[in-house]
Amino acid sequence: MITQKRQIKFLEKKEVEKLIAKIKQKGARNLRDRALLTVLFSTGLRISEALALEWTAFEEQGRATMELPIIGKGGWQRVIFFSPEALKSIREYLKTRDDLLDEQRLFPITSRAAQIMIKRRAGRAGMGDKHITPHTLRHSLATDLLRRGVDVRVVQEFLGHRSIASTQIYTHVTNTQLKNIHTKLYK
Repeated sequence: MITQKRQIKFLEKKEVEKLIAKIKQKGARNLRDRALLTVLFSTGLRISEALALEWTAFEEQGRATMELPIIGKGGWQRVIFFSPEALKSIREYLKTRDDLLDEQRLFPITSRAAQIMIKRRAGRAGMGDKHITPHTLRHSLATDLLRRGVDVRVVQEFLGHRSIASTQIYTHVTNTQLKNIHTKLYK
């Protein structure tokens, strides 16, 4: 008996880049949205994890990359890694914040507000026909990592999955790639 695997929704890396590139680089809200989208895609954080980040963790200037321990789903601790693009976006956004003494959260919005923002940004980027959520960016990172040949166990660690079975839902994409390569080999 063959069981149906859960289909995940993800964006190609170029689509994520397009989504982020369509956001203007001026204005506090634009810079916040760019930073949040960049963080979600480069770290694989769940939206609740991203919204729990505190800006004080990013005070140190001049670091090209950064790793940060977080407590994720189920109270499980893991280390997340911020890309140079994510750190640059965060630093640009923090320059616009005038509430830092009153608000510790890096992104002081609700998860629902983040969902609405991403939907609007997708529409403005010409991707309104796709159902894009914060979790779509997490799926997109996992898919991109597997396509680049990163071991599924490493992707499991990046995402903070306790079970490898949770991570294996992304392998359908690499299985398709294997099939295509196999087909080309025997034509």
